[in-house]
Amino acid sequence: MELDAVERETPGGVPSEGAVRVLHVTECWGGGVASAVHAYIEATPGHDHWLLMARDAADPLLDQESLLRGLRVFADGHLARIRDVAAAYREIRPDVVHAHSSYAGFYVRSCPQVPGERIVYTPHCYAFERTDVGRPLRYGFRLAEALLAPRTGVVAAVSPREAELAARIRAGQRVVYVPNAVPRIPAEQGVRERSGATPGIPAEPGSTGTPAERGTPERSKLVAVTVGRICAQKDPAFLAAAARAGDASTRWVWIGDGDPALRRVLRDAGVVVTGWLPRDEVLAMIRTADVYVHTASWEGAPVSVLEAAGAGLPVVARDIPALRSLGVPDLVATPAECARAVRDLRDDRRREDARLRLADVLAGHTPRLQAARLARAYALALGAA
Repeated sequence: MELDAVERETPGGVPSEGAVRVLHVTECWGGGVASAVHAYIEATPGHDHWLLMARDAADPLLDQESLLRGLRVFADGHLARIRDVAAAYREIRPDVVHAHSSYAGFYVRSCPQVPGERIVYTPHCYAFERTDVGRPLRYGFRLAEALLAPRTGVVAAVSPREAELAARIRAGQRVVYVPNAVPRIPAEQGVRERSGATPGIPAEPGSTGTPAERGTPERSKLVAVTVGRICAQKDPAFLAAAARAGDASTRWVWIGDGDPALRRVLRDAGVVVTGWLPRDEVLAMIRTADVYVHTASWEGAPVSVLEAAGAGLPVVARDIPALRSLGVPDLVATPAECARAVRDLRDDRRREDARLRLADVLAGHTPRLQAARLARAYALALGAA
């Protein structure tokens, strides 16, 4: 069966001799998965990269990324997507099929045409780690992982926590820890002036007039930002509760959009919600902030935390197993602790100390190490290591 999808060739050059042809598969293009796949492609420019995704998202990098050789788009429906994997494998003939996320792992490993030993699987957080579903469904997710584990050539885990879970699921499972890399986000001249308005960050809900007319210069407030889809995983209610527990000295900003009901929860707590923005605007807003706040209730290895570190921000993050395994400092357990930790960072010395602690912990998260670990994962899948 041919792909019930579109094909778009990209302007990628002819792969070099000895290059590995990789088919990346994901049903959840966007956010951290998209950032991770782009990083993998950039880390291994000598390989021949293809992408099978759920929809042609509004991602300019898909058009501009010269290292991506081609794109396929999934049809709707689980069975149709398994057939699409088979068609893509038959047409592209990849050396390695790299599945990103639990559902993509299900589609690829359920496709008998793809040899199990050639499958590299990156869960980007196992589905059974979800806290928004009941225990029976989480057990079902874990059972599915156990049943599909024999069809997994290599697990390319994004955190020590994910690597540990992979080893538990199947004894003898080949696992390579492929860390997400801290990007270099240079500061722009003059963006962090505390005496003026914050570039790119809209006014607080209900505010009118100029900052001077309101009596308090907006940049005199500490700006705490978070980035991502407004959804159950990111737990916007936790951030809303932190904003309520805080005081008027902090502006809370959510960069992104999502569930309308959860967006109202944020806005009712006084959190500024920007909506979806181009990536360059997101990075510019991160650079103007004072602290990055991460409140997700489950994660793999959040790229947004690494981007904040790359921009030189301290991070106040929720205490969850994935972040604990990464060694992220200053984790908090409750919204009240979050509000208190953010408020403490009004002190310049504390903010600098927190930034340096985070940078020290993430110092090894380099593109060079990521490329080396990814190369090892692909070599294991090809039987060359």
